[in-house]
Amino acid sequence: MAIPVEMPKMSDTMEEGVLVAWMAEEGESVSAGDVIAQVETDKATMDLEVYDDGVLLKRVIGEGDAVPIGGLIAILGKAGEDVSAIMAKYVGGDGKAVSIASGASAPAEPAPSPVLAEAPAPIASGDGASASVQSEPVAVGRLKASPLAKRIAREHSIDLQTVRGSGPEGRIVRRDVEEVMAKAPEVVVQTPSVASPALAEGGSYESIRISQMRKTISKRLSQSKFTAPHFYLTVDVEMENVITFRKQLNELAQSQDLGKVSFNDFITKSCALALRQHPYVNASYLAEEGEIRLHNVVNVAIAVAVDEGLVTPVIRNADQKGLGQISAETKAYAASARDKSIQPADMEGSTFTTSNLGMFGIEEFTAIINPPNACILAIGAIRETPVVKDGEIVVGKRMKLSLSCDHRVVDGATGAQFLNTVKGYLEDPMNLLL
Repeated sequence: MAIPVEMPKMSDTMEEGVLVAWMAEEGESVSAGDVIAQVETDKATMDLEVYDDGVLLKRVIGEGDAVPIGGLIAILGKAGEDVSAIMAKYVGGDGKAVSIASGASAPAEPAPSPVLAEAPAPIASGDGASASVQSEPVAVGRLKASPLAKRIAREHSIDLQTVRGSGPEGRIVRRDVEEVMAKAPEVVVQTPSVASPALAEGGSYESIRISQMRKTISKRLSQSKFTAPHFYLTVDVEMENVITFRKQLNELAQSQDLGKVSFNDFITKSCALALRQHPYVNASYLAEEGEIRLHNVVNVAIAVAVDEGLVTPVIRNADQKGLGQISAETKAYAASARDKSIQPADMEGSTFTTSNLGMFGIEEFTAIINPPNACILAIGAIRETPVVKDGEIVVGKRMKLSLSCDHRVVDGATGAQFLNTVKGYLEDPMNLLL
């Protein structure tokens, strides 16, 4: 009996996936656990495994096509088996493959020329799909390449079939792709279309495909900005005590071969403790349920910049963790976010978010709330500025914190009290150890 392979739900915010590359040909025999394709979600590019043994009877969609969750990707079965019944079940009257659950359409014809992508770590597939995901690097036919080499090749439209690998067993690694790039630099130039009046006349431009991550960022933040009535509160924090205390802690950590603690770690811990005292800041507005949910856990998300946009790994139960543990988790998440091995589960379940642009010299900014959180804290740079102490003007070390609040949940006084609590912890950081 022929078996449909559907687009699985690979993250909590995923609505559709883009098939990046086919890894198996029609008519090819596959076994349970074999990778047949790579799919780009809103958070990562994942390998798609099959659960069943059989022959890949039909590749229903082409590379680069977007498919909604539950949409038909391929059909497995016995050689020569009729697939018309499955196609009739999934394909609409316009001849395009659809999701039975949503009825949304996706292109039905496959396209040639594989485009390679890296594949991060595993995530469970959706119900009803005969597919799963895995994280190990895979070979494209007889071609072997590292995830980083695949990503660079995809970004620069380089066919890995033309690249000679210098790694173990002929594996293509980063330097091999970069050598090809150096010999034949990529130039992607297009002329503006007459049918696009919004584009400037004349000249040239580079066209970049909108990734699934960027689509999700656009959708969620637009929804947040236009749905949640934002208001903003800013406080100026004296940082001299934190600077001194951090230096002492890091000297102690160095003597014990431990990792250094950053200023951001102090802020994360301060926010976590303050959230315990101000439950309406650690909350969500759930319109469909008709309730405001006050969370019993304190899970602080930290915005991390990656090439495609922003990801928000979550420090869970941050109020119960020490500065050293928060520091270690933050560093590990940041590294996995940048090499694309971070799991979608690592970015789910936040109750509050922080965003730090201080390392870029930004002194003050406001951030858009990360739904379903009620607030997000924007962190500026530590700056030297004249301050008055004991009637004299001296050089002070100050930092601005700006809290974006959802007015449906948080009132001005509530947000102000939370900020003052955070300020108190930072100006007397010994309290963070109690």
